[in-house]
Amino acid sequence: MNKSFMKILICLLGMFPCWLRAQEEAPVADEVVEPMTLQDCQLIALKFSPSLARQRLSYSNLVESVSVAKSIYDPSLQIRRAWEKEEDPKQTRATLTQQLPAQLDSSLSARQYESNGEEYSNYALNLSKTLIGGGSFLEGRLPMERAWIQKAIEANKLSLEQRRLSLNVTKDYYAVLRNRLTLRLREQQLERAKRNLEHAMIKEDPLDIATAKLRIPESELDVVSAKRAISNGRLTLTQRIGLPVSQPVNVNTQLVFEVRAIQPEQDLILALEEHETILNARLDLELNHMEAKVARTRAWPELRAEATWEETNTPSDTTSDVRAELVLELPWLDRKDRAEARQRENELKQSELALFEAQQEVEQNLKSMAVQVMEAERSVVLQRERVEVLKQQFRLYQDRWDNGEINILEFIRSQNDLENAAVQLVTEQTRYLELRAEYDFNIGK
Repeated sequence: MNKSFMKILICLLGMFPCWLRAQEEAPVADEVVEPMTLQDCQLIALKFSPSLARQRLSYSNLVESVSVAKSIYDPSLQIRRAWEKEEDPKQTRATLTQQLPAQLDSSLSARQYESNGEEYSNYALNLSKTLIGGGSFLEGRLPMERAWIQKAIEANKLSLEQRRLSLNVTKDYYAVLRNRLTLRLREQQLERAKRNLEHAMIKEDPLDIATAKLRIPESELDVVSAKRAISNGRLTLTQRIGLPVSQPVNVNTQLVFEVRAIQPEQDLILALEEHETILNARLDLELNHMEAKVARTRAWPELRAEATWEETNTPSDTTSDVRAELVLELPWLDRKDRAEARQRENELKQSELALFEAQQEVEQNLKSMAVQVMEAERSVVLQRERVEVLKQQFRLYQDRWDNGEINILEFIRSQNDLENAAVQLVTEQTRYLELRAEYDFNIGK
C-alpha cells in the first residue's frame, strides 16, 4: 500500500512542473476578455492611436503658425538710454515701428537729450509705401493667407487620417470576426468528423473507418489554423487602436449583416465636393494663384513713396519739417524676381494638374469600388443559395449512408462541401461589409 502511494506521489510531483509551465504559457481565454463591438474599437482608436496623435500634433503646429503669421502686424517699441562721460549729454531715444496692411510701413520716433544744462527734443513720423513692384494688399496679407490655407490643408489631412483609421479598424475587426466564426464552423466540422468515425466503427467497414480517420487530423489542422489567424488578427487590431499588444482585445462574435444600396452617380457628386484630397488640391491651387500674382508684381521695377514729418524743440525755438520722396529702383538685370515669377507660374500649373489628377483618382476609385460592392452583394446571395442546395444534398447523402447505399467517402465529400460553403458564406459577408466601408471612405464619409 505504501509503495503504491509513493509511486502515485512521485508521478504527481513529476507532472506538476509541466502543468505549471502549461498554465503560464496558456493564452488568455476569449471569455476572460470582454468582447468589443466595432464602434467600441473605433472610439478607442480615435482616442489612443499613435498615428492619429501625431497628425493632431502636426495640426496644432499649423494652428500656431497662424499666430506667427499675424505677428507681422505687431508693433515694436525700442527705448534707448545713453551715458558716456559726465560732461557729455545724456540721450533717451524711443522708436515705435509697425507694418500696416498693404505693406504700409510706419515709424514714430522721439529723442530727448541734454546739452549745457538745457533739454532738447526731436520727434519724427515716417511713412513708406511701395506703389509698383510689390506692396499690394495681397502681398502684405500673403503670409497670413498662406498660414490659414496650410492650417485648412492640415485639418483636412487630420480628417482623412481619422477616416482611414476607422476604415483600417473596420477591416481588422471583420478579419478577427471572420476567423472566429470560421473557428466555430471548423470546430463543428471536427466534432462531426469524430462522430463519423464512431459510426464507421459501428458498421465495421475497414474502408469507411480509414476514410473517417483521415478526416479527423485534417479538421484538427483547420482548427489550429483558425486559432492562429484569430490570435494574429487580435494582435493587429490591438496595435491598430493604440492599446498594449500584451492585452489583445476580443471582438463580438455576432455578425450583423446588412445590405445597403449604393447610388454611384449621387455619391460621385458628393465625393468630388467633400473628399479631403480634392479639397486640399483646391486649397493648394488657391494658394499658388496668390503666390503667382504676387510674384508677377515683384518682377516690375520698384517705385516707393516716402513721407516724413519731423519736429525739433530747443530752449529758444521750435522747428518742423515735412518731406515727401519718390524712389525708383531698377535692379541690374533683374534676374531673381523674373525667375521666381516663372517658378510660381510653373507651380500654379502643377497645382492645376494635381487637382485634375485628384478628381480623376477619386472618380476612378469610386467607380471601381461600386463594381466590387455590387459584385460582393451578388456573391453573398449566390453563396446563400449554394449553402441551401448543399444542405439538401447533404441530407440526401446522409440518408443513403445511414441505409448503407453509399460508402462514407461520398457522405464525407458532401459534408465537406457544405461546411466549406458555410465558411465561404461568412467570408463573402465580411468581404461585402469591408468593401462597403471602403466605398464610404472613397465618398468622403
